[in-house]
Amino acid sequence: MKRMFKFGENWASFSRQLDEARIEDAMHSLNSLFGEGTLQGKSFVDIGCGSGLFSIAAARLGCNSVVGIDVDPVSVQVSRENAVRWLDCADNVSFLYASILDGEQVESLGQFDLVYSWGVLHHTGDMRTAIRNAAALVKPGGRFMIAIYNRHWSSGGWWMVKRAYNHSGKLGQTFLIWIFTPIIYVAKWLVSLENPFRMRRGMDFMHNVVDWVGGYPYEYASVDEMSRHLHGLGFDVLDARQADIPIGCNEFVCKLAD
Repeated sequence: MKRMFKFGENWASFSRQLDEARIEDAMHSLNSLFGEGTLQGKSFVDIGCGSGLFSIAAARLGCNSVVGIDVDPVSVQVSRENAVRWLDCADNVSFLYASILDGEQVESLGQFDLVYSWGVLHHTGDMRTAIRNAAALVKPGGRFMIAIYNRHWSSGGWWMVKRAYNHSGKLGQTFLIWIFTPIIYVAKWLVSLENPFRMRRGMDFMHNVVDWVGGYPYEYASVDEMSRHLHGLGFDVLDARQADIPIGCNEFVCKLAD
């Protein structure tokens, strides 16, 4: 059996420090990607919901129906708990244990106005199938937003690091985190000229380091590769945002023809 990183445990740990400021940052991120006011009255699916943070943000921005799915049952449970904690009413928000690679499960979800998956589909072990199944969730005229790791000369090396992490015991994993934390900090600071501890979305720096070093399976694609693939699935790419750092996630906002 292929060894995979336990994303749910990392999200559960992060959730202990979830606060109003992070939810507001998530709301700002969604507005930046989809457009101010776009989420009002729309249906929204969050593929790889993690802690439920962006599902909660979508509900707060006025989505009339929000569904979060995740292949890790810990993430599903944590997301449910966070929704109860951070939403005045969570009646229109649900979280389901489901794999984006399972075509029958995906089909049973129906279709949505907005399909969102940030930094998830490249961890499935079959990125192309995951993207195709996620795309099938988009209603005609709907929007599809995904973020995928950028192809870089170092990507193959990072694949080996991530695989090694998931084939190591606790001591080996701790050692790899200890080794790579200062390297990642310095690299991010040099490239962005910003304090890496001031994360603008999602996790804080240290949980993000664990997610990055351990995040396996791991695939990647260039902006051109992804744009061609999305066009082939019938989408117009409205916005393709290059990653801030070379090994980061490129963001794509697409629209399906009516």
